[in-house]
Amino acid sequence: MTKKLGWAVAVAITSLSHGALADSAPAAPTLDKILAASGITEQAYIEGGYSAYSFSAPNSTNGAPTSLNYFENRGNTFELKKAYLQLAKQPTEGVGGLINVVGGSDADWIKSYPYQNTTPVPGPTGQLSSNSFDLTQAFLQYAHGIYTIQAGKYYTLAGAEVVNDEVNTNISHSIANLNAIPITHTGVRLTVAPSSTLSFVLGEVNGWDQQQARVAQKTTELGLAFNPSANLNWSLQGYYGDALASNTTGYNSDSKLIVTKPFITSPVPAALTLVDTVLTLKPTAAFSVVLNGDYGSQDKAFADGSSAKWYAGDLYLNYQFNDQWRESFRLEDFDDKDGYKLGYGQGSTKSATLTIGFAPTSASELRAEIREDKLPASVIYKGNGLTDKVGYGAVEGIYKF
Repeated sequence: MTKKLGWAVAVAITSLSHGALADSAPAAPTLDKILAASGITEQAYIEGGYSAYSFSAPNSTNGAPTSLNYFENRGNTFELKKAYLQLAKQPTEGVGGLINVVGGSDADWIKSYPYQNTTPVPGPTGQLSSNSFDLTQAFLQYAHGIYTIQAGKYYTLAGAEVVNDEVNTNISHSIANLNAIPITHTGVRLTVAPSSTLSFVLGEVNGWDQQQARVAQKTTELGLAFNPSANLNWSLQGYYGDALASNTTGYNSDSKLIVTKPFITSPVPAALTLVDTVLTLKPTAAFSVVLNGDYGSQDKAFADGSSAKWYAGDLYLNYQFNDQWRESFRLEDFDDKDGYKLGYGQGSTKSATLTIGFAPTSASELRAEIREDKLPASVIYKGNGLTDKVGYGAVEGIYKF
């Protein structure tokens, strides 16, 4: 009897110990941990929402009334804006690379030549001509010491806003971001970082948003970034090279010229210059101020051989109330000095944008936004008349993987 009881106790103890081991077995690793173990970082999110031109609205059935906000190029519609995926392996020493793909309606506008959508900002009957998918970045890199060289297609150095809306503080993009700076470049870029707070960039690229070159001369990019602390970041970047001066801007929706000087009759290669600077200040952990300034010029923009110039200034005031609630207020003044870049007349276009963000979880955010643009002249049709103001409202959600 004692022997049988001993066997029973042994069996019970063994069963309990096996159960305890099963309960304490480690959970299967998640995908991000598997990638991290391989030295690969990932960024992925889905972004969708609803936009409308409902106040101060020109008479437009379903199209954006201006080109000032063309990412939100439809009014009164639900839209899948982005399905964003980026995978990168960028060691501090040796060979690495990055690939970034974007799907959704925004992909139609960030494409590079020769794949970019050439349809004007859609009106009631306008349609996009692409398939809502873009290979936005793809490059190899080699890092050694203070030097990193990249070859392929990558984001521009210019601007305070980026393609990745997860890190942008507003739903809509600024006028300058969409009209005065490039989105991507294809070429070779060298970064020299003599310290953790200072870096210099030199590159040769096809031009602005050109996966294949449209002109023979390359564009030179120069950059300087100074980040002395978490509370202060400053960068200065410039681009210079030939571009095809355009003869398609400067007209209203009835194809009436609204600038004082006639444009060239056909595109010709001519020097395009951009100087851009971004300053970020964080007086407190909750409050940040961002200043972005741009100067641009296009040679041979007009029939008399003269050049066109434009200037832009953006101010962002961002405040994080708590872990869930935040706001971002953006003010912009875009001075289209010669009426060339935007096509709504000579002078300043002003914009004010307020965005409220609510994060129900660490992986998601809901955003709501109102915006008003004021043009230098009453050139946008509204009812039976013309207006110089366009209002915009939107809500959207972002879910991060």
